[in-house]
Amino acid sequence: MDVVWVAKSFSIRLLKNQLGQSTVEYILLLAVLVSLGFGFFHNKKFLDFINAADGSMFESMRKGIGYSYRYGLEYKSSVPYDEKMIFDYKNNLHDSYTKDGTESRFFTGDAPYPAGP
Repeated sequence: MDVVWVAKSFSIRLLKNQLGQSTVEYILLLAVLVSLGFGFFHNKKFLDFINAADGSMFESMRKGIGYSYRYGLEYKSSVPYDEKMIFDYKNNLHDSYTKDGTESRFFTGDAPYPAGP
């Protein structure tokens, strides 16, 4: 009878002790996040999106950023990117002008900026 009583008190005391519980919880959370990340980044649809048939995602981002920086327009895949990037800009036929070529889409102030201090 004494042995049963000692075993019961020992297990109750061990369960009331919470040392290391937060460490175990963080390890379990890390395991869940790693498994979710592994499942996401090794998914076939995600890999097909990154390595698209018309070039990689990063190549299309590079073209889009370069074109929108130069012309102030959103890049479409139908735009001949290489031709637009080597344009000589000696006339008003580039994409920064309106379709009829009479005025630029960009604007300036109607008065000069005031002199600084």
